[in-house]
Amino acid sequence: MNNTKYILVGIDGSAISDSLVQYAIWLAKSNGLTIKLLHIIEHSHKSEQAHHEGNLTPNIRRELLKELSDEERIESKQLIAKGKELINSAKEKVIAAGIDNVVAKLRHGTLPEAIEDLKDEIAFVMLGSKGKSHSIIDKGLGFHLEESIRATDTPVFIAQKEFTTPTKVMFAYNGSPTSKRAISMITQGNIYKEPLEIHVVCVNSDIKLAESLADEAKQVLSQSNNSIITQALTGDTIEQLTSYQKQNAIDITAMGAFSHGKLHGFFFGSFTTKMIQQSDTNFLLIR
Repeated sequence: MNNTKYILVGIDGSAISDSLVQYAIWLAKSNGLTIKLLHIIEHSHKSEQAHHEGNLTPNIRRELLKELSDEERIESKQLIAKGKELINSAKEKVIAAGIDNVVAKLRHGTLPEAIEDLKDEIAFVMLGSKGKSHSIIDKGLGFHLEESIRATDTPVFIAQKEFTTPTKVMFAYNGSPTSKRAISMITQGNIYKEPLEIHVVCVNSDIKLAESLADEAKQVLSQSNNSIITQALTGDTIEQLTSYQKQNAIDITAMGAFSHGKLHGFFFGSFTTKMIQQSDTNFLLIR
């Protein structure tokens, strides 16, 4: 059995897809993992034919069903052809960058379903924050994004800006189990092995506690080869973190994701989702 795991990169033809491929190349060159490019074909066929089933004779109904079936076959062929074009173009870019370990796959269904089915093979998931209906500057998020992130326990990289080689990472640390897991993975070089400038930012209503958390994270991260900067802040967590991102030209924000259940997120809104919506950085999310 082949136990090799890979970076799964979701390609959907959105404005952010080209940048996402570049970030995947950047990551794979450091950690040496295989890249698997995945394009999902979602069928949402809507016929242009008017339906008046109550007025149809059996013969007309059979003919209508045949027409619908023909329309669906045509749509399927078109979606497959477009998907192959997208995935092969992305594969060529990866190979041109000097990475030979790349696989390109088409799959029917939805992205969350695919991630759930493939979770035992995945070391890392990379997704664009916006679907193909959004422009790169649109604050909207992809329809399946949150569900896709929840479908895996592996780190998820969310690209939402044009590619530039990342040098600065802001780590939003609050002492939670997910943030401790994240800090451990970063320290051990399980995600990216080259040195980066990591800004540990702790926000808490108690400044002394924020300072204690920042010191705790720094002690763990000091075992890595990264440059560590710490900052303790008070105030609204999202406002403080997004302000720090802008003031310090942060490339990637690393944080634990979705520590509350789906029901909590439904009623109160997800902190993770709000952070992504209100930030201009890319995100590294640890479940």
